[in-house]
Amino acid sequence: MEEINAKFENESGQKVEMITASSGKLTAQIKNGAPYDVFISANFKYPSALHNEGYTKDKPVLFCKGTLVVWANKDFIPDSTLANLTNPAIEKIGIANPQNAPYGIVAEELLKNLGLYDSIKSKIVFAENVSQLNQYVTNKVVDIGITAKSAVMSPKLKNIGRWKEIDSENYSVVNQFFIELKSSKKGNDKIGSYLKFLTTEKAKNILVKHGYSVSE
Repeated sequence: MEEINAKFENESGQKVEMITASSGKLTAQIKNGAPYDVFISANFKYPSALHNEGYTKDKPVLFCKGTLVVWANKDFIPDSTLANLTNPAIEKIGIANPQNAPYGIVAEELLKNLGLYDSIKSKIVFAENVSQLNQYVTNKVVDIGITAKSAVMSPKLKNIGRWKEIDSENYSVVNQFFIELKSSKKGNDKIGSYLKFLTTEKAKNILVKHGYSVSE
């Protein structure tokens, strides 16, 4: 989103401020009156709940899909099947917290679908969100992380460690939605132009470059 926002700022002259946290935490902040204009989430449950409870101006809009990777920043070779997670040498496995982070939900789903969860749950270290999980991997707090593909393809992280994409047949692909909030204090034209930009080919090309899939 940083590159998309920078592109929009350059073309429109409008400044975009981005607040990053888990979808659950942001939803709670919105309900408590946080003056946000747009909410972007990787879990339909949160924008849908905000819409149903009257916090939004319209329905959630799907604009891209994210996938998972296994990422190591130590002397481990990532295995896309995750079979090596039971290796005693791998002591700490990081995932985002499934209680409030969409990528944590699908990471937990993945481990359970592969029949690995019960055998490795004592190794799991929960991060508040994907951003914190990525810090755990880069700072070597964990041996392995199961994170978003978009994270390892970002300019700041793409040359750190090694990663392998995980077969999406084993978990639910992460749909990403945006929605305009009633708490917005800006004019409809300003917010509308930003939301429209998110669906342009320019924005889609950036999303694809960063590991997302988009509709044609």
